[in-house]
Amino acid sequence: MDVRIAIETTFDNGEKRTHQLDSISRPYRVTCPDGIGLRLEDGKKIAEQFQRVILYDQVEEITRESRVCPDCASVRAIHDYRTRVLDTTFGRVRVEAARLRRCSCDVKSAAMPGGPISPLAYFFPDRATPELQRFHAELGSRHSFREAARLMKSFLPCHPPHHATVRARLGRIAERLECSRRASSSPAEVTPKGGLTVFLDGAHIRCRPEYQQRHLDLVVGKIESRNICRRFGMVVNATASPRRRMREELSAFEWKPGRLLTVISDGEAALPNLIRNATNGDGPVKHILDWWHFSMRVQHVEAAVQGLVQTQRFAGNPVLFQRPAKSLRWWLWHGRARVAETYLKGLMHDCASFAEEPQAVRAAAARVQARCETLYTYLANNMESLVDYGRRYRSGLPISSSRAESSVDDIANARMGKRRRMRWSLKGAHRVAVTRAAVLDGRLTVTNSKRAA
Repeated sequence: MDVRIAIETTFDNGEKRTHQLDSISRPYRVTCPDGIGLRLEDGKKIAEQFQRVILYDQVEEITRESRVCPDCASVRAIHDYRTRVLDTTFGRVRVEAARLRRCSCDVKSAAMPGGPISPLAYFFPDRATPELQRFHAELGSRHSFREAARLMKSFLPCHPPHHATVRARLGRIAERLECSRRASSSPAEVTPKGGLTVFLDGAHIRCRPEYQQRHLDLVVGKIESRNICRRFGMVVNATASPRRRMREELSAFEWKPGRLLTVISDGEAALPNLIRNATNGDGPVKHILDWWHFSMRVQHVEAAVQGLVQTQRFAGNPVLFQRPAKSLRWWLWHGRARVAETYLKGLMHDCASFAEEPQAVRAAAARVQARCETLYTYLANNMESLVDYGRRYRSGLPISSSRAESSVDDIANARMGKRRRMRWSLKGAHRVAVTRAAVLDGRLTVTNSKRAA
């Protein structure tokens, strides 16, 4: 059988035009199983022809309607025609774009007397459709740039992109995302009711050799309220003002001065300080130490104590070591950090009394004492960030930075992890993190801005 496809275009003025596309031949006697139905190559060919026909008619209609001056309704003269190559999702199309002479009533004629204008430049300032740019950015944030180019070449009839093109368009879209966020942030009013929770964590990314450092520090987090959440990622050294950048993220989530901010992170002091600097004292910031991080340190103390009491030739009373170690977690869970410090001091004092014991016992006691000192120092440095975790948990409030750690997996490890064997620059890692966070949240949009002809 033979399949013929025709397109009928109806313009706004009522004019109709018919276009005949290439036919598809499927002879019954020579048809193999691979030729049943519409194949990928046929679909790509038909989509490319559809795109070319529709785009030609659209350009013609845009030129015809743009010739009428919106101010005086006079018809503008055509200055000349220029060949423009437009990249679309369904192929690269070469069109003849008309440039129009400016009308005498045009307010811009004084600055550019007689300068032509291009109606097509309004729709294609980057010589590519916004949809194609969005595909490049989304695939480039999910896969390597070469893999993104290969995927588009395999499944779409677009012009085979180069990996450098994918990288460049992702960078431009990341800059637009930051500019749009900066433009949307408006002066905020004081609204002390309600609060936001910011989960912060860090990731290490392999750095390119010319930066003379092994890893880059990527700050990844998630901002949550009762109903919505928002991911973000940034390389602090790649931004001119990390404080302003973080404040823009908070303002985009409708944070306003006077609103409470709860920050949950590990013991790294730079993470909560980033939020404090962003608020600039315009609202209360409450930092909560992640429960999992120092709970694991308590588990290390419990394991060391268990190893001590099970050591051969241990002459002490096991209850004097096991009971304080098992009580540490309970006191810390209920916010009684001072009592936990007292138990730690008692354990360290009891371990010091094994100086005359056999070598195996002294080594096990030294291990317990070292881990108790580590936990004691960790609690002392983060005493102001300890809360009643049991009460928060029963109230349904978060006590762990697991949401930030999941964002690290989604933003950093899935795209820039060490297993991918890629090295990053400061600006490149920052742009990929910004774009990937927008892709994961479903807020990746590409809008073209008007440019001069």
